[in-house]
This record gives sequence, C-alpha cells and structure tokens, in this order.
Amino acid sequence: MSGKTVVLGGSGAMTSACVYDLYKTSDFDEIVVADADEENSKRLVELIDDDRVTFEPVDATSTEDIVRVLDGAEYVVNGLPYQFEENVLDAIVEVGDLLGVDLNAFDFDEVLGRSDEFEAAGCSLWFANGGLVSTIALGMVGCDEFDDVEDVNFYWGMWRLLTQTTPGLTDTVTYEHDPNVDERARWEDGEVINDLPPFSQKRTFEFPEPIGEQETYVISHPEPITFPKAPIAQEKNVDRIITRGIWHEEWTEYERTLHAMDAFDADPIEVEGGEVDPLEVAQSQVKRAGQKRDAEWLPPEELSTETEWTPQTILSSEVTGTNAGEDGTAIYHFAQPFPFFDGNDISMMREYGCYVGVPLSVTLQLMADGAVEKDGIFVTETSGLDADQYFEEMESRGFELTQEQAPTRLTSTTT
Repeated sequence: MSGKTVVLGGSGAMTSACVYDLYKTSDFDEIVVADADEENSKRLVELIDDDRVTFEPVDATSTEDIVRVLDGAEYVVNGLPYQFEENVLDAIVEVGDLLGVDLNAFDFDEVLGRSDEFEAAGCSLWFANGGLVSTIALGMVGCDEFDDVEDVNFYWGMWRLLTQTTPGLTDTVTYEHDPNVDERARWEDGEVINDLPPFSQKRTFEFPEPIGEQETYVISHPEPITFPKAPIAQEKNVDRIITRGIWHEEWTEYERTLHAMDAFDADPIEVEGGEVDPLEVAQSQVKRAGQKRDAEWLPPEELSTETEWTPQTILSSEVTGTNAGEDGTAIYHFAQPFPFFDGNDISMMREYGCYVGVPLSVTLQLMADGAVEKDGIFVTETSGLDADQYFEEMESRGFELTQEQAPTRLTSTTT
C-alpha cells in the first residue's frame, strides 16, 4: 500500500479521526489534510507530527481547486459537507484513476446514477461510508445467524449533550426530526414505505451503558433503502427493515420543543424592521454554543467534566428469524473507544467523531489492499465487504463488538 491520499475536509469533527488512523495504520506515502480551516488543520498536523501528513488549503466551492488538490493522488476521502458533493464528484472524474470513500449519504439516486461515468474514468467510490458501514455490517452478521430472517432492526444511540455538537451535526439532528422530510422509511415485503412521521414507530430497546433502555423511534437513515440490496438480505428472505434512533434527553427535549412551537413551518417574525426565521435563531444558538465548546482542545478527561459518562454513539442491530423452524433473536452492539487520539489534547467532537472517521480509513485501506474491488460508485451492501474482516480491523483499533443475544443453534440428523 503506497501513494498519495487526500482527505477533503480533513480537519473536521468526523474526518480528523480518519486522518489520525491513516497516520497510525497505513503505509500511504503522503496524507494531505485538504481543508478551508487552516488553524484546525495545522493543529491536527502538528499533533500527528509525521512528515507524511501535510496541510493544503482548498476552496470546496470550486471544482477547479479540488482538482488542483487531487492532482497526483491515488486515493481520496470526501468528508466535505454534502452541498459540495457535485463539485467533488466532478473533480474526481476529471482527475481520473482514483479510489475513494465518501461520507455523504444524500441524493442516492443522483450520485449512484454517475457510476458508469466513474467506471469509465477508472474511478471507484464507496458512497454512504462512515458509520453506515458499521450498521450495515451489524445487519450482515445478524442475518448470518439465521436460515430465514423476518425483521432487521437497526439502532443508533447518539449520546451527547446539546452543547456537544457542530453546525453540521446540529442541522442533521434537526433534519431527522423535520415533519416535512419524507425520508423516514421502513422496508416491508419488498416495498419502501416512506413519509413516516417524526417520533413514530416507537420501540423500546436496551443499549449498553451509558445509554441504557430507551424508547427509540424511526429516523431518516438509508438502511431500509439500501440493505435489501445486500446479498445476505436476499439470501435470507428478509421481510422487514427499519432504522430507529435516540439522542440524549437534552436533544430530544429540544427537538420536541421545536415541534411544540411549530418552528418547522413558522413564518418569519419581523424584528426591528427585518425578518427572522424562528428555527434559524434556535439553531444558531445551539451551533454557537457548540462551536465555543469545541474550540477548546483539552486532555480527554477534561472534555466532558459535567457528565460521568463519555459522549459517544453506540450502534446496534436486532435481527429476528428462524433456524430449523425455531424462532430466535440476534442482538449485536458496536461501541467506540475513548480516548481514540492516544490521550493527546483534542476537541470533544473530534473524539466523538471517531465512529465515523475510522470506518473511512479502514474501508479506504481495504480498497487499496484489494480486499474490496468494485468499479464505479457503490454502497456497502454491494461492495462485497467481508463483515468479519471489517470488524476485526475496527476491533484492532479499540472498537468493541459484543453479541448480547444469539438464536438457538439447532442441528438436524437424518437416519
């Protein structure tokens, strides 16, 4: 494994862990942190202190500038906000002969529709990467426990205080609860049923500590859309798929308050001769508090002194089905390590974001090593990923995979 790797948006809350993991575990000759945030990028580069890791400023609004940064690279990680996706895709095709992973999970049809174009340019791009790789792999190992599968339930337990956030994560959480969003879906008997209301499809589920037992509800994640494409889902005749989640009660209370005050559909309010959007005002305050907090790079033990628990995301799958005609359930949990940055001073959200950043690094290295060989643009379900190999790689980095419940294994005998 060698060559130049460019991490677009590389100093961000989610991608910093990708850069750090590439530094620790890869043999790439050069790892470029390409970002508009010079201060945080240089701070990350200085923390790593390796000649292979360098900073390069990039203007994500310009396809030409992204092309400039990608020149001479063999590999690319896209961690830029989703509004720059088209610029990134155009730049990758123009440069050509690139292997890459993409954190974006929006506009599936539009992005996957460019697969032939990418293949013609000699490019391979693993789309909807990051934490989604882990949930899909959890679904795969769960389905593998059964002869026939009825339900695949995915769970996202996102446990951090309201002020432990970034602008992007703040918008994402609120998007998940927007009543005007039609992407909350379940898959049932071969059909996608979408436009499910926020806070609906409730189900009690017990996560490992510190989250514990919670009443989860449907969120707008793509697993019900994409997991049916997984060969094992087809092999096991999966009947139903749904993704639910839960945030810390501060977030849940905030989002329910937005609903109660009709913020999602409220008309602008006139204030001192100008118009103000109530939702934008509320969001701006949460973002401002989060940015103020995350500007501090501290030792891990000082990042969340007001809680006895570590902010984290725990991912789980609950699969039900039959073995030799006997009903059973398989439950898996996947938890991130803390600290991930080896005790170095870092910001809270960069520590938190390792559950997204590390899968980006692991999957890129699998592609570079030839363990995943796929042309064009593809998702985890169609990548040919070996879920066991993926979890072995993640566990070697301190992540923890646990099986809480397993179905009874029955063996039949013939005479």
